[in-house]
Amino acid sequence: MENFDEQLRKLIHRERHNFAGSSSRAIVDLVNLIFDCAIKMRASDLHIEPFENSLRVRYRIDGHLQELHSPLPITLADSLTSRIKILARMDTTAAFLPLDGSIQFDNVEMRVASMPSDGADSLTIRLLDTSTNLHNLSELGFTSTNEKIFRQMINSASGMIILTGPMNSGKSTTLYAALRELNRPSRSIMTLEDPIEQHVKGISQVQVHEKTGLTFAAGLRAMLRMDCNVLMVGEARDAETSKIAVRAALTGHLLFTTLHANDSCSAVFRLLEMGVEPYLLSATLNGVVAQRLVRKLCPHCKQIREDGTFSAVGCEHCRSTGYSGRLALHEIFRVDKNLRSLILNSRDLDEIRTAAIEHGLKTLADDAREKIRAGLTTTDEIRRVLGEDFV
Repeated sequence: MENFDEQLRKLIHRERHNFAGSSSRAIVDLVNLIFDCAIKMRASDLHIEPFENSLRVRYRIDGHLQELHSPLPITLADSLTSRIKILARMDTTAAFLPLDGSIQFDNVEMRVASMPSDGADSLTIRLLDTSTNLHNLSELGFTSTNEKIFRQMINSASGMIILTGPMNSGKSTTLYAALRELNRPSRSIMTLEDPIEQHVKGISQVQVHEKTGLTFAAGLRAMLRMDCNVLMVGEARDAETSKIAVRAALTGHLLFTTLHANDSCSAVFRLLEMGVEPYLLSATLNGVVAQRLVRKLCPHCKQIREDGTFSAVGCEHCRSTGYSGRLALHEIFRVDKNLRSLILNSRDLDEIRTAAIEHGLKTLADDAREKIRAGLTTTDEIRRVLGEDFV
């Protein structure tokens, strides 16, 4: 990024004797310059990493970590990280401990995490643009069929809906879109989150705080006494929370949560492994949505191939990557009568997956093929996300 390098060169030259201390004007300007760069490039994360002879700054853009400019002098590491930790209201005296905090910079909320490394702290900063409107369901990349199925699921009177996928796969975006769809004056909606990533008008959102005893499990128990129609639990991360969530769905609530699993069918077995009784799970589960994020082809430079698919070329609009923005792949496991019976009686994942496909399940790979044919992404990008075995 030539513009940043030029600004950085001028800043270092102008202030070469004034970088000492976290409150110096030069360090303040440097931190602001890095934050401005991250926001301008639509980065979701910012990594600041000290090495023996340099301080590397990388930006995660459309899911890829990139070095947009030259490394910084390692002599700036202590002052720069101290400045960021002060802005994030982190304890700068707590040496050799991982810490976390937050910064409000313009309209962007930044979640800062530090990790002691050899010589200086490494920082990872998640950027959440609070000025951006929440997506609605039609903007999430669902195929028309999958959007119809998902809308039917979330408009159930009760039951449990699970979003699954790795970190940074768009689960929270889908959850917020679903809650926004259901947000009406006639409904009481409460969420339990760690952290609260987007504030939604008309919804009561609760921040988990484990040091005070407000865990996911404790908060969910309390919410069951609050006369809610719809509940969202940020993550079913342990057996206790999962069991309470299932019982909440059984008692007439519509409950959303997330879970780490490879695909939609595996999420069912993940809950069974956590000790959820099969009869409760089969009675309450409405469905599971597995998803991944892939990069979208740049509309300015993509080129059609002989086979009708498109290739990534690269131009000034996409910084020569061939891609711009991201798109979700979806796999929706909707539970019907036959699948409820299998959840209750079967302990064979392949049997459940085969039955789900026979009943219309479109896998992540199926959804990917459809989006390749539509010219939205490439086979190479799908292989990067789903694995080299994708055909």
